[in-house]
Amino acid sequence: MPRAEGLTMAASPEPNPEEPDTFLVVDDEPVNVMLLEALLTARGFHVLTAASGEEAVERFREHAVDMVLMDILMPGMDGYEATRRIKALDRGGFVPVLFITALSDEQRLAQCIEAGGEDFVTKPINRVQLNAKIDAWLRTRALYRTVAEQRDALQAHQRRLEHEQETAERIVARATASPALEAPGLRYHYRPAAILSGDLLLAEYRPNGSLLILLGDFTGHGIGAAVGVPGLASAYYEAVARGADPAELLDEINERLYRGLPPEVFLTAALIEVDPRRCRVGVWNAGMPPVWLIRDGAVLCRFRSSGLPLGVVRDAGPGRRQLTYYDQPAGCTLYACSDGVVEATDGHGHMYSAEGVEAALTGAPDEAGFTALLERLEAFRAAAEPSDDTTLLELDLDRLLADGGRAAYGAAEAVHWRSEIVLDARTLGHINPVPAIMDMLVALGALEAHRQSLYVVVAELYTNALEHGLLQLDSSVKAGEAGFDDYYERRAQALAALEGGEIRLRLHCDPQGERDHGVVIEVEDSGEGFDYQRLLEGSDPAGRSAAFGRGILLVRSLCDEIEYFPPGNRVRVRYTGGEGR
Repeated sequence: MPRAEGLTMAASPEPNPEEPDTFLVVDDEPVNVMLLEALLTARGFHVLTAASGEEAVERFREHAVDMVLMDILMPGMDGYEATRRIKALDRGGFVPVLFITALSDEQRLAQCIEAGGEDFVTKPINRVQLNAKIDAWLRTRALYRTVAEQRDALQAHQRRLEHEQETAERIVARATASPALEAPGLRYHYRPAAILSGDLLLAEYRPNGSLLILLGDFTGHGIGAAVGVPGLASAYYEAVARGADPAELLDEINERLYRGLPPEVFLTAALIEVDPRRCRVGVWNAGMPPVWLIRDGAVLCRFRSSGLPLGVVRDAGPGRRQLTYYDQPAGCTLYACSDGVVEATDGHGHMYSAEGVEAALTGAPDEAGFTALLERLEAFRAAAEPSDDTTLLELDLDRLLADGGRAAYGAAEAVHWRSEIVLDARTLGHINPVPAIMDMLVALGALEAHRQSLYVVVAELYTNALEHGLLQLDSSVKAGEAGFDDYYERRAQALAALEGGEIRLRLHCDPQGERDHGVVIEVEDSGEGFDYQRLLEGSDPAGRSAAFGRGILLVRSLCDEIEYFPPGNRVRVRYTGGEGR
C-alpha cells in the first residue's frame, strides 16, 4: 500500500464555525489514517476511522456521516465493495464518497465511479486539491439536502392539498346528492376538469309533485368555483322542500349568492321544471347554452339564455325570473349542458359549439342522442383532457311525466285567517319579507297550487310600495345603457339613507266566503302615492308606466280584483286562482 510520505503541505483553511461535519476515513495503513485525520481535524471536522471495508460499513451503520474518504486496496472487503454497501445504506441522504488512491489506471479509476463514488484524489495528496474537492462536495451535499428538504415539503404540502381536495369533494358530493337524480328518465354525465368542479346538478321534488332541476356553472373551475356549491345546494333543497315556486327559488338563490360570494364569482344556470299535473315542462336560462326540446330528430324548441346570471346584481325584479313552458311535450326529450360541452376544443383550437351539439342530438336515432353526443364529443377532443368542467343532462319527458313525480304532500286545506305585518324603515333596510309571507301562505294552506302566481303578486306589490312609494325611485333609469346597475345602486343608497316611513301588509284568507273568497292581499306604504288611475287606463303621457306599469298590469292580469285607494299608496287585490273570476 503506498505510504503517506508523498503528502505536500499547504496553508489550511479556517475551521467551519458551524456544527462540524463528520468524516469517515477508511484505510488499512495507520499512518495514512493519522495524516488524513490530522488534516480534517485541523479544519474543525469530526473524524471517524476504519481500518477495513467491513469496519467502514459498520461505522457508517452506527453513525451519521457527512462524507467518506475511502482507500481502494484493502485486505478482505476492498473499497469498491465497501462503497457499494455504504451507498445501499444511504437512504437519500447523499453522502459523498471520495476515493484516496495511488492508482492511475483509467479503467480502475472508472471503477471508483461505477461503485458509487463521487470523485477521487490521487496520491501523493495535494492538500489544496483535497480541500477544494472536499469543499465542492460539501456544497453539493448541502444543495442536495436543501433540494431534498424542499421536495419533501412540497410532497407533504401536495398530500395535504390532495387530502383537503378529496375532503371538499366528499362535502360537495354529499351536499348535492339527491334521490331525485336517480328518477326514471333522468340521465346525466359529469366530468370535472379538476378534482373540484364549478358545475353543479341539483334535483328535487316540490310538495306538489313537480320535479325541479338546476344545472349551474360557477365562474372558473377547481376550488375557487366549487366554494359556493355546498351553500347553494343546501338553500336549494331547503327552498324546494318547503314548496318554493321556481321564481321564488331563483330570487332566493340570487340573493344568497350576491351576499355571499365575491363580485367576480357568479352562477350561470338553467332551471327546469317537469310538471306532471299540468303535463308540461318549463325552462329558465341565464348564461347557459341553449336547452333543446327534441322529438323525432327535430328541435321543437330552443330555450335560449334570456336573463342575468345569478349573483350578479342584488335584484332584477322579484318574481320576474319566470320559466317558459311548453305544454303537452309527448314523445319529447330535453337536453341541457354546461359550456364545457359547447366550448370543448380540438387540437386546432376549434370549439365544438352549440351547433355541433344540436347536430349530434338531431342526427342520432331516437333515444340515442345522449350516447351519440358523448361519443362525438370524445372523438372531437381527440383524447385531450377537457379544460373546463363538463355536464350533460337528458330528460325523457314521457317517462318523467308518466311517473308522476313524487305524490303531492302540500299544505292542508286552507282555513279562514287574517294577518298584518308592519315594517318600519330600519327593518326594511335589512329584511325582504316576501319569502316569509310566502311561507306563511303555504303553511296556512292558501292556494298552494298557485304559489308561483301568488309569489309574483306579493313580490310586485311589495316592490312597488318600497321602491316607488317610500324610496321614490324612477324606473325610467333602467332604460339607460347601464340602467339596471344604476337603478339598483340608487335603490341601495336610498334604502341605506331611509330614516322614516313604513309598509303594512295585510293578508286575509277565506276559501269559502262569498265576499272575500280566496286570498286578499293589501299593501299600504307611507309615501305620497301616485296617479294610479291614469296608469291603469294606459294614458300616462310621460311614459311612466315603466316605473309602475309592468308590475301593476301584471298583477291585474293575475288577480280577480285590484283596487287602489287615494292617493295611491294603498292597494288591495283578491286572488282565487281563477275560481272566482
